[in-house]
Amino acid sequence: MKQAVVVGEGMTRKKRLIIIVAAVVAVLAVLSSVKVVGTGQVGVVTQYGKVTGRELNEGMSLVLPFGINKVTMYDIKLQKQTVDSKAASSDLQDVSSQIVLNYNLRRDNISELHQTIGATYEDKVITPAINEVFKAAAAKYSASELISKRNELKAETQKIISERLKKYGITVDELSITNFEFSPNFSKAIEDKQVAQQNAERAKFNLEAAKTDAEAQKAQSETLSQEYLQKQAIEKWDGKMPEYLGGGAVFNIPLQQ
Repeated sequence: MKQAVVVGEGMTRKKRLIIIVAAVVAVLAVLSSVKVVGTGQVGVVTQYGKVTGRELNEGMSLVLPFGINKVTMYDIKLQKQTVDSKAASSDLQDVSSQIVLNYNLRRDNISELHQTIGATYEDKVITPAINEVFKAAAAKYSASELISKRNELKAETQKIISERLKKYGITVDELSITNFEFSPNFSKAIEDKQVAQQNAERAKFNLEAAKTDAEAQKAQSETLSQEYLQKQAIEKWDGKMPEYLGGGAVFNIPLQQ
């Protein structure tokens, strides 16, 4: 009888263990099959590394558990890629620039992008395109033109990059060239040139001011001639005889105030 009780208790423990294991497996299965896709994201579902063609939209979705299905998230909102690029101008001056690219992924091309490039598309496609296109575009301009014609350089670079990335389902929204940095010697030469131009403009202004002042003094001198002053004195005479005469000069005639 005692032996039967021990056997019964052993069977009960075994069943409990099986139940616990089954429950744990079930919980893990549920947890690994639930995928949450955030706002502005798309999830690409693969099975054993192969793209299934299924894409998960925003919200909660179920997939096959235990890694049978894997989900890679892609952000389809507007994104920013900043690249520090180096190039050489047409006059062989080294130039460094920071380029900012705003772009977004086309919603209808996510699975193809994942299959052909993968989640590291920025390093594989975008950054190399920016560097290569910027080098080619900058080589068409002299160092000084890179500064004075920045808008033209920006427009040309953006157009070519847009065409290159379009085939990957990447749409360029805006490209910005935030700054240029040249070698210390060239930067000093630019600074000296600007100072020389400012000094030349200042000297030109002072010369024009002096010339204008001289002309004004000459005109004033001509206006206040002896004949003019005598005429003014006569016109303002009050008709009374002067109290004294100074060598016959009209200036001694008392004038009306």
